[in-house]
Amino acid sequence: MPFHVALIFMLSLLTFRLLTTVIHELGHAIPALLLTKEKVTVYMGSHGNPEKSMQFHLGRLECFFKFNLFYWKGGLCVMHEKDISVRTSFIVTIFGPLFSLIVAGIGILILSLNEFGDVAKLVIFALIFSCIVDFLNNIFPNRDTITLHDGTFTNNDGMQLLTLLKFRKSYRKFQLGKHYMENSEFEDAANTFEEALKFENNEDVFYRLAIYANLMQQDFDKAKTLQEVFSEKYGNLFETNDYINLSVIQSHFEAYEEVIISTSKVLEENPNNTDILNNRGYAYGMLDKHTEAIADLDKAITIEPDFAFAWNNRGFSKLKLGQLQEAYKDIEHSLQLNNKNPYGYRNLGLYYFYKEDYQKALGLYQKANEINPKTILLQEYTAEATLKLSD
Repeated sequence: MPFHVALIFMLSLLTFRLLTTVIHELGHAIPALLLTKEKVTVYMGSHGNPEKSMQFHLGRLECFFKFNLFYWKGGLCVMHEKDISVRTSFIVTIFGPLFSLIVAGIGILILSLNEFGDVAKLVIFALIFSCIVDFLNNIFPNRDTITLHDGTFTNNDGMQLLTLLKFRKSYRKFQLGKHYMENSEFEDAANTFEEALKFENNEDVFYRLAIYANLMQQDFDKAKTLQEVFSEKYGNLFETNDYINLSVIQSHFEAYEEVIISTSKVLEENPNNTDILNNRGYAYGMLDKHTEAIADLDKAITIEPDFAFAWNNRGFSKLKLGQLQEAYKDIEHSLQLNNKNPYGYRNLGLYYFYKEDYQKALGLYQKANEINPKTILLQEYTAEATLKLSD
């Protein structure tokens, strides 16, 4: 293939990567607008991140479009209606990949019925190819989770369709809990999912959701209790997300050796899971194994460059190794990515503590305390800085 032809094809694929996302998300949004009465929000280029995105409204449709291709992460469609039927959810979910397939079919029809030059054929073929890949990637169920911008998880369309079929009897509870999760009403979500544990056919799924909702509202005691029952009943059915939840609980209760065991099991089969790499890196750091921590966190950042927690945890390990300026850069970058992480302000305070600016350290510790007073080591660091100021 001549170089210029290959270049045109590659540029067309890059362009249609954006266009295919738009097609796919409109496939979700159009039936969502037709079948519900509330606002529908579509994110193109991110999984729910409105920052650095162009925003516009078309009636009840709210759109966020991210132009930076280097941080392009597909898309997300969110229905804001509280009570959504199984039928509506099924139609909205399946029309995303189906719309891509329809556009691919139209492209094939246009190619077969018309005569085009080589370049035009190549461009149309690139669109068809991109749409078919989108359809196949989304219609077949995939258990790998997708981390959304707010820290919650979802699955591809195929897995969501499978879940809808599985939740026929308990769907109302599932949908209500999901609505609470999407609106960050985690206590209501946790209560809803716990009530749904009576549906025995789907008990394992509701245990997972209840554990996760309790983690999001930082009720670690309840999450631990549910996790213990879930592990006893369904330990042989553990998935990647179960190990993530387990490692978060273990970290909170400072069982870092157990975190390393849990996360290492996942990394044997899925070595590129950034959440697991971050969790293990954090545990290594808390055990003062900072070389091992940085190795995991380097890999997580390489795979997911805007993973704020990994940048922050790497900064912590660099602080402990005495690499203060490198640590400062990592922590500052993590706070640019996520300015609501109390551990970022705790670690930045630790940097100033090592620089012997105890007043500034205390100010940052206070900011972390305002976000979450239960931040691990925060009270110890605050006491140390206070003692230094009183000397």
